[in-house]
Amino acid sequence: MKTFTPDVKINLHGFKPDAALLHLSHTLESGRYHNCSVLVIHGYGQGILREKIRSWAKKSSLIKKIWNGEEYFLPGGGGVTLLFL
Repeated sequence: MKTFTPDVKINLHGFKPDAALLHLSHTLESGRYHNCSVLVIHGYGQGILREKIRSWAKKSSLIKKIWNGEEYFLPGGGGVTLLFL
């Protein structure tokens, strides 16, 4: 079985939701990761950070596709989200 390797990993585990979103949006809006796959590590917790990140990604014009870790059997499961820019 072939495994998918993202171009970039961004670890937001442990960030407060607003700070995590600010960091993620600034990082991705910089244009540095245009046409890249970005694995966002947000952890499991209560799901607050996961939901904020996924909600933001759905609305962002930067994001072409979203893979939820638990749906695509990514390492990290529900604690990660893969964004395609």
